[in-house]
Amino acid sequence: MTIFDDLVQGITKEVSKVQTRSQEMLQSYNLVNQVKDLERKRTAKLLEIGRLVCDKYQRTAEVPDDLLKDKTNEIAGYEHEIGLLQAEIESLKTTLDPNAPNSSRTDAKAGYTPTPGYECPRCQAPANRDKSFCAVCGEALKHSNGDDVVDVEPNIENN
Repeated sequence: MTIFDDLVQGITKEVSKVQTRSQEMLQSYNLVNQVKDLERKRTAKLLEIGRLVCDKYQRTAEVPDDLLKDKTNEIAGYEHEIGLLQAEIESLKTTLDPNAPNSSRTDAKAGYTPTPGYECPRCQAPANRDKSFCAVCGEALKHSNGDDVVDVEPNIENN
C-alpha cells in the first residue's frame, strides 16, 4: 500500500505545481491585457490632443491650454500605471525564470519592484524610491534628511 500512497502523493505534488504555474500564467496574461488597455487609452488621448491642437492652430478654434494640460496629465497617469504594471510583469517573469540569479528571484518573491524612472546614482540599476539602499550595489538612495539622491525622467517612446 505504500507504493500506491507514494504514487498518489507524487501525483498530488505535480498537480499542485501545474495549478500554481497556470495561476501565474493567468496573472501574467491579465497584467499584459491591463497594459494593452492602458496603451489604447493613452493612444486615444494622444489622438484627442492632436485633434485639439489642429483645431487650435489650423482652424483657429478656442482650445484652452488648461484642457491640453489636463489631457497630458491623463497621459502621464496612464504611462505611470503602465510602468508599474510592466515592473510587476518583469517581477513575475523573474520569479518564474529558472536561469535568473537567486538574488533577483528573491527580490521578486519578496515583492521588490523598482519605481519607473528611478535609478541608482552609482550603478544606474532600476531602484525603488521607498528603499534606502540600492538592491544591486548597496549605494545610498536617500540623503540623511530623507530626500531622494537621484530621480530620472522616464523615457517616453514614440509609437
